[in-house]
Amino acid sequence: MKLLYATNNISKVRNMRRSLAELPIEIITPKELGIKIDVVEDGKTAIENAIKKAQAYYDKTKLPTIAGDSGLFIEGVPDDKQPGLFVRRVNGKTLTDDEMIEYYTKLIASIGGKSTGYYVTGLALITEQGLFTTEINEDKFILSSTISNNNHHGNPLDVMIIDPISQKFYTYMTDKDFKSLELIFDKECATFLEKNLLNNDKTLQRK
Repeated sequence: MKLLYATNNISKVRNMRRSLAELPIEIITPKELGIKIDVVEDGKTAIENAIKKAQAYYDKTKLPTIAGDSGLFIEGVPDDKQPGLFVRRVNGKTLTDDEMIEYYTKLIASIGGKSTGYYVTGLALITEQGLFTTEINEDKFILSSTISNNNHHGNPLDVMIIDPISQKFYTYMTDKDFKSLELIFDKECATFLEKNLLNNDKTLQRK
């Protein structure tokens, strides 16, 4: 089954394909379809923003569409400086990748050089059966003011995020490494789609 993922972020596409590798779902992207829609993400929650994106692309393509949005929360950071939904937008400015890395490395340095962070991700799925949503509190990770020297693959913060189990920077981790962690997002996203996308077709089963 084809599922449109309403994002042009290559890191998010890669991660979603990994998350759903055991399901009979083929993730397709707006780029592959030759479409691009500018969606104003002014929702008050991650789910509200996810719905806006999913609705825009579903209306355009009429394909089953999933979209996500995430808020970042960092332990030890004052409430007025918590990224929340504005991970890339700081003081009203949308940061470039380099500016984003610089901002967060300085922020983590200001609270001791390392801290624990986590994402809260909202997912919205739209099919001909309707709208379905879920919120996922993801696994915690370590944020370091010392960055890796490897290029990121679409998520700039990967150069400063460390897996607490392997102690590897995300930029050095392979899909196999991530799969071995049995991440909360992978499990809950797959369950969400099995229930709301695949449930009506009994011929579709896990590989």
